[in-house]
Amino acid sequence: CVCTTWGIAKDKTYLLHVLRRRMEYPELKRKVKEHRAIWKAQKVLIEDKASGTQLIQELKQGDMPEVEAFKPEGDKLMRMNAQTAVIENGKVRFPKNAPWLASYVTELTSFPKSKFKDQVDSTSQALCWIASNSIVSGIFEYYRQLYEERNQLNSRN
Repeated sequence: CVCTTWGIAKDKTYLLHVLRRRMEYPELKRKVKEHRAIWKAQKVLIEDKASGTQLIQELKQGDMPEVEAFKPEGDKLMRMNAQTAVIENGKVRFPKNAPWLASYVTELTSFPKSKFKDQVDSTSQALCWIASNSIVSGIFEYYRQLYEERNQLNSRN
C-alpha cells in the first residue's frame, strides 16, 4: 500500500510525505484515518478498485466525507507520462531530506522498469486529480469574477 500526501500552494504542488508498506485491510483503514488527521487533509483520494472500493464505501459512511473515489484511465505508463512535463517544469516540489525519499526517487526514475510501481501510480493519480481540479476551479473562478463585474456595471447604470 502507498499513500502520498500532497500540499498545493498557488502554482506549485509539494510532496509532503510517503507511506509505503504492506498492510492488511484493518490497518490500512486505520492508517488512512490517522494520516487524514495528522495532515488535516481536505481531500483523500482512494483508487476505486479491489480493496479500495470497500475502503471508500466504509470511510464515506463513517466520519470521512473528504474521501473521493479515483478511477484512473489508461495504464500506469500512460498516466505517468502525462505527468512527466509537470514535474520537469518545476511545478512539483520534493523535500530535500526524508527517510522515504531515496526509495521514492529510485522508483520514479527507474519506472517503468522498476520492481515496484505503487509510488509512481499514487503520484500520477494525485497530480492528475490536482491538475483537473485546478482547471475546473480556475474556470469557475473566472466566471464568478466575470458575473460580479457585470452585476456591478448593471447596478451602476
